[in-house]
Amino acid sequence: MSHAPCNGLRRRLHLAILALVLAGTTGCSGLNSQDGNAPLPTDAAAPTAPTADAAVRSTPVVPGRPARVFIFAAFADNCDPLPAPELTVTAAPAKGDLKFEPNQETTIKTSGKGTCIGQTGKGTGLYYTARAGQTGSDRFAVTAKLASGETATRTFEVRIAE
Repeated sequence: MSHAPCNGLRRRLHLAILALVLAGTTGCSGLNSQDGNAPLPTDAAAPTAPTADAAVRSTPVVPGRPARVFIFAAFADNCDPLPAPELTVTAAPAKGDLKFEPNQETTIKTSGKGTCIGQTGKGTGLYYTARAGQTGSDRFAVTAKLASGETATRTFEVRIAE
């Protein structure tokens, strides 16, 4: 089974592992799919496979309501927490707004060495709010930078409920 969107991330983050933990999405965590290429089950107009380089939220977002898309958490190989990564929006969404919320509880779904899967911790939640009247899908990208200087950029895609 290939996790192509996650492989580059795992290679770049050697000592400190940046956990990209999905909340209601498919992609690195493997929620609802084998490799992050599952169609969105509640959107009949969705293509059969989303863009392979994006983590796709499996549940459409409702305009005006914040929806958690991801949680970024940093931890060491022994699962000890590391300082929260610095997050930067590198490609803004066209149809909505993003907000970062620190100290969000999460269960680790993926880690470079697999040693922390199932552990709980805290990270920075990434929330997307579609603007009123928007429909279809929206894409955006966020870059996470660890205290060590290592970076990883992740693209996200959301579907907006009609």
